[in-house]
Amino acid sequence: MKIRNILSRYWPLLLVLLLGAGLRFYGLLQNPISLFSDEVDIGYQVQSFLSNGRDYQGNFLPLQFHSFSDVRTALPIYATALVSLLPNVSLDLAIRLTPALFAILGLLVIYLLANNLSELFGLGSKAAPFNLGFWSALILSVIPWHFTYSRIGFELSMLFTFYLTGLFFYTRFLRNQGVKNLIVSIVLFSLTPLIYSTAKLALIFVPVVLITIPGSNEYLWGKKISLWFLLLFIPLGLIFVNGGAAQRFSEISIFTDPTTPTEIDFLRKEDLGPKAPVGSQTYFLSKAVHNKVIYPLDVFLKNVVRPISFDYLFLQGDTNPRHAVQGWGMLEKALLIPLLFGLYKLAEGKQKRFLIFLSILTVAAIIPSALTRDGATHSSRTFMLILPLVLVISFGFYNLFSSSRWLTALVLGLLMIDSSLYLHDYWYHYRYTSERSWSAGMKDLMQSVSKHPGQPVVISPKYEYPLIFYLYYNGFEPRKFQDFERQNTVYNSTSGNFNLDGNRIGDSNLYIASLVDYKNKPTVLLPNAVYYLTRSEVDTSAIGSVATIGDIISLPSGEPLYYEVHY
Repeated sequence: MKIRNILSRYWPLLLVLLLGAGLRFYGLLQNPISLFSDEVDIGYQVQSFLSNGRDYQGNFLPLQFHSFSDVRTALPIYATALVSLLPNVSLDLAIRLTPALFAILGLLVIYLLANNLSELFGLGSKAAPFNLGFWSALILSVIPWHFTYSRIGFELSMLFTFYLTGLFFYTRFLRNQGVKNLIVSIVLFSLTPLIYSTAKLALIFVPVVLITIPGSNEYLWGKKISLWFLLLFIPLGLIFVNGGAAQRFSEISIFTDPTTPTEIDFLRKEDLGPKAPVGSQTYFLSKAVHNKVIYPLDVFLKNVVRPISFDYLFLQGDTNPRHAVQGWGMLEKALLIPLLFGLYKLAEGKQKRFLIFLSILTVAAIIPSALTRDGATHSSRTFMLILPLVLVISFGFYNLFSSSRWLTALVLGLLMIDSSLYLHDYWYHYRYTSERSWSAGMKDLMQSVSKHPGQPVVISPKYEYPLIFYLYYNGFEPRKFQDFERQNTVYNSTSGNFNLDGNRIGDSNLYIASLVDYKNKPTVLLPNAVYYLTRSEVDTSAIGSVATIGDIISLPSGEPLYYEVHY
């Protein structure tokens, strides 16, 4: 197909891709304002893997990368390693460029997928320039939810694109009946547990989602279903054999929440009333209502409802500054109009099969998140909810455009204003209001540390635990750190010696510790040491009278963060 023909047929899509790319590639390392600990952890895992094929704890070609307090999925780290090998791409940039690239690919894939779904469900013509695929790609390109995660070193945009591409090849299989499309689809779905931990549970919903697509019945039932399940769950089985597959879920599950017994006891005491004497026995009815079965169930039901609440989607969103711009919902408010119109058109009953498909997608997105403690409004764990929301909104826009182009233009104008206000907040306010959440200042701190080669360095952990930043930004030899892990000598207690309460890292010059006594000069000093203490430690102590203040490491907003101290 000639370029002129491509431009004339696909110019709306090309404009959307340019818009999405511009929003995601511009200033990747400037906003968010710095790499935070999880992103830096990815970077050091990549450094370690490229050095000798092991994670920094020494595991060879891992299916799961072992970090200090977590088990990380493998594919995002392998993908980041590949991107870091591109010309003129630093590892810092690769950490954020990798999700951005998958996000742009996701815009293209949702265009193709939505048009396939339109044909299979009989939703309308895909030949028109402003088809369902165009609206889906446009909405996905601008919503804050997808935009935010495509600019940070998180796994979600990669997971979303794998899932979309799996659906696309499956719908292509249903249209063309090419077995290769089915195989590619199965492989892509099966790899999702290697991208994000919650996908391990979400994988069981995949056959249920697929069976709702017209034409699936003859392929997913009978003898062929056994082969489907076998291929789909092979990578997940390998993760279980490898060990640690359930570790992350057990840490965040509502069923293992250590606060549950305390909460139940509190509720039972409230039932007794404020005047109940000490030692009063709890009533049978109180025990029947407040127990280890009912309480997690209540949490689960609340977690199911909150992700689709108006407050979460359009007003407050996720309250974690790393996940969302505070004061903004996960979607622009202007999208409420096409969302409601799309639901209205679905409620007419002419597209029952499509409604069922969207409902199953919604359930599949919410249930895994609802089983976690803070999953109700945790935008990472509810990220897959973007797909059914975008499809409904796009369906609303498609029908609105068919009914009234003037009204569609008005809604698009409101969306443009809403998006512009969001981007203003993102670029001019969010950078600084979220700086502490993004570990701002830690890179500058490590650059200051590098000015003292060969000298012992003591860093206070009272702002953020600095070990991973030290390893990454100072290029600490991964093989040496792997030796520390193998010999179980990463943390060596100072036991109060040299006036330090903390640990020496292996046999390195790094001490992560607080001072025991800030008022007096120690009788036994760590020879030739440089100390980095937080502002609160310096301002609330008399250390300035017994030591000398050197460099001041400040946050981007100008607030002092660390002081370099010399005895």
